[in-house]
Amino acid sequence: MNAVNNVTVRFSEVLPGVISHNRGMKKLAEYVSKIALSDAAVFLHGETGTGKDLIANAIHQLSGRLGRIVSVNCGAIPENLFESLFFGHEKGAFTGADKKQQGFFYQANFGTLFLDEIAELPLIHQAKLLRVLESRQFSRIGSSETQEFTGRIISASHANLAQHVTQRLFREDLWYRINLFEITVPALHQRRDDIPLLAQYFAHNTQRICFSACALKLLQFSDWPGNIRQLKNTVDKLTVLADAGEVTADCIQQLAICDDHVDWAVRVAQEIIDMPVNNKLQTIHDALIEQAVERSNGNKTEAARLLGVHRKVVERRLAQIRPRSTSHQEATL
Repeated sequence: MNAVNNVTVRFSEVLPGVISHNRGMKKLAEYVSKIALSDAAVFLHGETGTGKDLIANAIHQLSGRLGRIVSVNCGAIPENLFESLFFGHEKGAFTGADKKQQGFFYQANFGTLFLDEIAELPLIHQAKLLRVLESRQFSRIGSSETQEFTGRIISASHANLAQHVTQRLFREDLWYRINLFEITVPALHQRRDDIPLLAQYFAHNTQRICFSACALKLLQFSDWPGNIRQLKNTVDKLTVLADAGEVTADCIQQLAICDDHVDWAVRVAQEIIDMPVNNKLQTIHDALIEQAVERSNGNKTEAARLLGVHRKVVERRLAQIRPRSTSHQEATL
C-alpha cells in the first residue's frame, strides 16, 4: 500500500533534526543557536516525549565540536556499574574485567556528553560526577593515570530539579554546575499548531499513508500526554492498521487511536486565547462572519446556516465590519 500526499508540505527545520513552524519553537531555536557556540553546560527541562534528545543533538551539531555526542540514560545505569561505565576500567581491575574499556567521559572527549534523566542518578554518583565537572579530570578504575575531560555537558530531565534540590534529592552544587543555560522544551499542547505538520512528516517518512484535512484536525485537537513520541507512535500504528492510503477522521476514531469525543469548543478556545491579538472576541467574531460569507460565495443566508445563526446576525455584523475595513483602506491609501 503506497500513498502520496496530494499537497506538497515543506518540512523546514528550525534546528538540525527539529521540524516546526511554531512561533515559540522558532524563538527557542534562535536561543539554542546562540548558546550552542559556547562550551557552557546546558540543562533541558520538559515533559517526557517532547524531544529533549533532539535539542541536545542539535546543540552538538551547531557547536562544531570535533568529537561525537554520547547519550546516556542515567535512569538505566546499574548502581554497581556507574564508575566502570563513566570512567572506564583497566583489564583485571575487578572480577569480570577481562579487557580494558573506555568510559563515557573518554568517549565524549572533544564532543558532548548528554546525560538524559539526570535526576535519576543517586546522590553518591552525583558527587562523583560533580568531582569530574569541577576538576575536568578522571581516571579509569585500576589506573593511576589521570586523563583530561574536555567534553561539553548537556543534561535533561522531566523532573523539577530545583524542587529536588530543596528536598535534598539532588545536589545543589551539581545543579549549579549543569544549568548555566536552562532551556524549557515545550509540551506538544503548547505547540498545537505543529501537530498536523509533525503528523504529515512522520507519515511522509513511512511512504504508506497520508492524512485527510479532517483527520489532521482531529489529531491537532486531541490530547497527547506522551507528546511527540506518542504522536509518532500513533502514526506508526496507523501505518499498520489503516485499510486505505488516506487516513480519515472516521478511520482514526474507529481504530480508537484518539479519544472518541473531542471537545472542539474547548480546544478552539485554547487556541484563541493564545493568539497574539488584543480584542480576541471581536477578532474571532469578525473572522467567523467573513469566512462564512466567503465560503458561501457571498450568500448571506447560506453563511448564516453555516454559523447556525439568523441571517440578520450576519447582515448586522457585516455592516459593522465593512465600514471599518473601508475606512482602513482609505487611510492606507
